[in-house]
Amino acid sequence: MPSERRTYAAPGWFNGRPRSTVARRGRSRRLGLLHACLCLWIGLLLGACSAPTLRVQEVPPLAGQTVPEIPDADLLGVSPEMQQFTDAHARNGKNQAARAWLLAYASLDPYLLDFDYDPMVTLPADEAFRARRGNCLTFSNLFVAMARAAGLNAWYQEVRVPPRWSAVNETLLVSKHVNAVVEEHGQRFVIDVSRRKSTSDEQTRRLSDREAAAQYYNNLGVDALVEGNLPLAYAYFAKALETLPGQAYLWSNLGVVLRRNGQNADAIIAYRMALEDEHDHAVALNNLYSLYSEEGNLEAAARLERRVEANRRKNPYYLHHLAELANEERRWPDAIDLLERAIDIDPNEYRFYFTLAQAQFHAGQVDTARASLDRARELASALPELESLTLP
Repeated sequence: MPSERRTYAAPGWFNGRPRSTVARRGRSRRLGLLHACLCLWIGLLLGACSAPTLRVQEVPPLAGQTVPEIPDADLLGVSPEMQQFTDAHARNGKNQAARAWLLAYASLDPYLLDFDYDPMVTLPADEAFRARRGNCLTFSNLFVAMARAAGLNAWYQEVRVPPRWSAVNETLLVSKHVNAVVEEHGQRFVIDVSRRKSTSDEQTRRLSDREAAAQYYNNLGVDALVEGNLPLAYAYFAKALETLPGQAYLWSNLGVVLRRNGQNADAIIAYRMALEDEHDHAVALNNLYSLYSEEGNLEAAARLERRVEANRRKNPYYLHHLAELANEERRWPDAIDLLERAIDIDPNEYRFYFTLAQAQFHAGQVDTARASLDRARELASALPELESLTLP
């Protein structure tokens, strides 16, 4: 076992949401997706009495669309410039035990590599080195590639963190986190570009290169879907499933594409495949429930309703939706309670504070409402169109 475990984090930690996660107000019910770092996924296994067990399915075709072919990506390709950087900062020498540390330090030093953490950019290692920016998966591609080029033992690591929800173009996203680990002479170093603080009891899981590749294709599929490009999103999700079959989050995300393409029967298959793989995958569960309800299959929806509601109440955006309904019905105390629960889950979403200020104002809590409004303005200060937030 390694004698030491250290975590390194880069300057420029992203605290809050990327600009692109600001959603337009519109439909209250959104489809859910998983993206690996912002680095995303969510599911439930239908009971044996609820529905027959599914066999592993072929990916349903995307009807009426020309689907592009996705070439194999080389996530760990090392360019000559990367090799030069690696040779310069992980030199062979007398102090062999320091090579992993030296490379980690150089990779995170703004005066050396100068890598900018951007949770919305997914790239392979060589492109990441040229761009000097990317999300946690992108940086992990880069570091693992350079560490292996230096002859070090390095791998991807998934960190189990509480779900973080964000909203993009009527779509809810839930993120998970990936970092890199390098080991040398009994010392293990965890390299984390996001500057998040690890804890001693943190749950982690080693990822294979295939799993990292599947998450790479998945991220690009999410990006394409958010942009409304269904054929490209479908192609990336299908490529991810080809790379790593049977993953719940990949089937769930594919189901979103099929549903948006009007293929409800195929979307149901995809969601159920996700739930076969993972017993309590919240996004697949929610999306399947919504689809059953829309199609009038009330018996199937009723079998899922209790578990859907339990999952939804862990989602701060759903709590915000319930609070908006309470405001419309002048149930101010209920709205305040729901919004306080949403803020406990995510204290950095300006919309929660703005809606809270409205409820507090109507409930006669004027001073408290002003404080909530000030916090909403503070969080929204980077968004010029939101600087004029006002109470009625």
